[in-house]
Amino acid sequence: MTGSSSLERKLKREVASRKAAEMLLEQKSLELYESHQQLSVALKKLEMKSENDLRKLEFEEQIDATLIKFGRTFLSSTFDETMIASFLEQLTSNSVVSGAYLYLNPENVSSLRRHQFGHLNLAHDRPIQAKPYWRKNRLYLPIIIESTTLGELIFSLAFDQVDQEFISKQMVLVSDLVHGVISRHLSLQREVELRIRAEASEKATKEFVAMINHELRTPLNGVLGSADLLDKTVLDDEQQQYLSNLIHSGDLLRVIINDLLDFSKMNAGMMEIIDKVFAWKDLENALTGVFAAKAAEKRIHFSIDKKLGIPEFLIGDFERITQILVNLIGNAIKFTNLGGVVLRVEWQNGYANFEVEDTGIGIPLEAQKALFDPFVQADRSTKRSFEGSGLGLAICKNLVDLMGGDISFASVPRQGTIFKLKIPLKQGEAQGRGSSDVSDGKHIELAGRSVLVVDDIRMNQVIVTQMLKKLDIKPDLKNNGLEAVDAVKANEYELIFMDCRMPEMDGYEATVHLRENGFTKPIIALTAGTTLEERQKCIESGMNDILTKPYTAADIEQIMCKWLDE
Repeated sequence: MTGSSSLERKLKREVASRKAAEMLLEQKSLELYESHQQLSVALKKLEMKSENDLRKLEFEEQIDATLIKFGRTFLSSTFDETMIASFLEQLTSNSVVSGAYLYLNPENVSSLRRHQFGHLNLAHDRPIQAKPYWRKNRLYLPIIIESTTLGELIFSLAFDQVDQEFISKQMVLVSDLVHGVISRHLSLQREVELRIRAEASEKATKEFVAMINHELRTPLNGVLGSADLLDKTVLDDEQQQYLSNLIHSGDLLRVIINDLLDFSKMNAGMMEIIDKVFAWKDLENALTGVFAAKAAEKRIHFSIDKKLGIPEFLIGDFERITQILVNLIGNAIKFTNLGGVVLRVEWQNGYANFEVEDTGIGIPLEAQKALFDPFVQADRSTKRSFEGSGLGLAICKNLVDLMGGDISFASVPRQGTIFKLKIPLKQGEAQGRGSSDVSDGKHIELAGRSVLVVDDIRMNQVIVTQMLKKLDIKPDLKNNGLEAVDAVKANEYELIFMDCRMPEMDGYEATVHLRENGFTKPIIALTAGTTLEERQKCIESGMNDILTKPYTAADIEQIMCKWLDE
């Protein structure tokens, strides 16, 4: 009995131990399973993080490469539709961005034919927001330049769950490049538009100046030409006085017209300096010829004090230098009633130094500061005694500046004024005859010469005909270039006076045609044009010289002697 109880207890202990061992094994197995599950989840998360990081890295590298490539392309090429399409396509060649769309406002970027690019299914009708924002898996980036909304960039992503902050940083870099490219494109576009407008404005200004030149000088040619012819007839004292008044008024009108046209060219940047060889003696003779008689009329003296060493020939713009000195000396004589005017000239170190000194009324102190300003005159009162536009000195200052020289003055009221002028010139050598030469005063026999005058304005025909009649020449008259070409085919002419602006065929075209068909005799332009472009056009068409309206009988005779001198 005792042995049996002991066995049962032993069996019970074993059973209990086995159950405990089984329970422990089951618990450890469960713990092991749970640990395995946790490890699997952790490994999976690590694996996913590695893939995301790798995808991010690849995406970042791809964006950097795209920015570098297209940054260079945009800088070196024209911003156009093909380039935009290629750029957007490159942005979607990765596993992150599935679509890209660019919209540009046609009102602000008008130079492009298209204004929507990329995946058009991303377009929307909502107003463009001022700041970037996300809407589901789409990123919206506004394009704002100089406070103006020009368009929008939209990107759709291949995944819903993305690191928006990371993607936004990358896409903002793309947006910055687009901003820079569009800003540069608009700046270049504005520059082109400004240049086109400036060129159109310059062309319109040149055409306006040429038209005004023609419209003002043509009737003035009739007035002064008729007065010049009338001056060579027999008149009584009263008629001579009327004629003197007419000539004086016409000359004053010519000066004012010249000043206004020069001022217009000056403001339009059309004033040009033409350097050519000229003789100092020609300048001296021209000034003496103009002012000796005018000074004598006022019973004052005029003289030129020339220092030794002035080169015989100089290189500069003879016409503009003459214009400056004529203006300064003319003013000095105009404002001097007692004493006289002297022009002093000295050559020193490549500069011609001029001084125009008078013993006139001087310049009031209040007028001296603005003397070189346009439309300023020393005598501003309503009862002023002296004529003029007030543009002469402003034009002189501009011309001197264009030549690289200097002009100044000193004046004492009621005692006199001295203007000092310093102009850089080069020494030249004697040249052969050319269209800009000043006549040496030689006269040849002109009677009976065969001359053709081509002008569409009847008044001009009459003026030239009467001037030539004084030289015992009876010219043939034609109304346009076509008639001139036909006349030359039928007749032999020693010289042609050719107007430039005519209907049917103008003087330029007619001259080209005549030269191409073997006409070699002198063709002289009769023109109101004074711009360098118009003068060059005359010479390039084949004309030998230019006679600017208004002209006199002496001008006609002088230029004929120049070109018919055998």
